[in-house]
Amino acid sequence: MKRAISSSDAPPPAGTYSQAILASGKFLFVSGQTPRLPSGERLVNASFERQVIQTMDNVKAIAAAANYDLQEDCVQLTVYLRDLDDRSVFDEVYSRYVGSCPPARAVVQSTFVDFDIEIAAVLVR
Repeated sequence: MKRAISSSDAPPPAGTYSQAILASGKFLFVSGQTPRLPSGERLVNASFERQVIQTMDNVKAIAAAANYDLQEDCVQLTVYLRDLDDRSVFDEVYSRYVGSCPPARAVVQSTFVDFDIEIAAVLVR
């Protein structure tokens, strides 16, 4: 049993996918989010910190649309970074969103061109 979840507080999908899928009534799979505004506009020339904030805001908004909370319900994040040297900036911003019991996490280097970060998440209740 699965149901698509969407939020107008996050950018619409740029392809054939859902913002998130709620599976079996308890697992929420959030598709990879990038630094785009809810209007869909990409933050091309924004600082890396601003890109992280927008990306985390998008993940948070989609989770909230399903009544999930990043601090309480997130169990895993996959983070794609163009430049792995940006990890300390990412960690500083990220820690504000995940609280004292951060989820399991993988960081993968990517070859993005127009942005520096993408985040996919799994939340469970």
